[in-house]
Amino acid sequence: MADLYEMLQQRIVSWARENDEIQTIYLMGSRARTDKPFDEFSDLDIVIYSTNPNYYFEHNDWLNNIGEVWTSFMYRTAGEDPEKLVLFGGGLQVDFLFCPIAELERLAAVGQVPQGFKRGVKLLLDKTGEGDKLIPETAGPDLPPPITEAAFQQVARQYGFACLYVAKQILRGELWVAGERDHDCKQLLLQMMEWHAKAIHGQNYDTWHAGKFIRDWADAEVIADLKQSFGGFDQLASWKALNVSFELFNRLSLETAQVYHYDYPHSLYANIKMWLQARQVEKDN
Repeated sequence: MADLYEMLQQRIVSWARENDEIQTIYLMGSRARTDKPFDEFSDLDIVIYSTNPNYYFEHNDWLNNIGEVWTSFMYRTAGEDPEKLVLFGGGLQVDFLFCPIAELERLAAVGQVPQGFKRGVKLLLDKTGEGDKLIPETAGPDLPPPITEAAFQQVARQYGFACLYVAKQILRGELWVAGERDHDCKQLLLQMMEWHAKAIHGQNYDTWHAGKFIRDWADAEVIADLKQSFGGFDQLASWKALNVSFELFNRLSLETAQVYHYDYPHSLYANIKMWLQARQVEKDN
């Protein structure tokens, strides 16, 4: 698979060399990193600076010059930038992000490195002579902003509210709805896990993003609880998983509050715990 991706990358570069609208191509993401590099399932994250970027978002004909296309569609990155996601033959995935060449010129003039380049990037093609100015001298994450008490309080209160809502849906037997809202709970739990890890190991401790490499940065006790915190489409399993998740969030948020000397919503979590204990699911309905 790795050789197939290398061949696909070469075809992208060859196509771009013959296209005057394509000025610079970068490879970012796991295939450009030295820290925790790619595996056989890693896709290509391609950033292209072009004189006509909108064309490549709005049309698909150019993809046929690169290879067999299974499907393609528009999406949004985590930073809300438009991108085109493409599945080429063999199930090879490429995420294309097209940017105006004026943006590269602006970044190069002020010496600013794009956020997505900071963990590692490779310059695949440069017709401008300015492309290397966007490559960081050393790869690594940005220093994270401090954890504020206001943000902590918001997440703690929101999780308590969402957790009780999920519990009610499980008790109703509305497992699809419960699963949808449990996803929200898990996002809040992940945020608290990241904060807790930084509280214990230091503010600059690297927790990556979106749960990546969680087994590497989360404590073993946390991982052990996570294994029991995902239920299936089953009332009893969902109820047990919710209770494990609640206890995990409760413990992590309390310890985080103690490290930072933040107020903790003791009464909220005591009330939710009593509510859950008073209502048990004995078997799947």
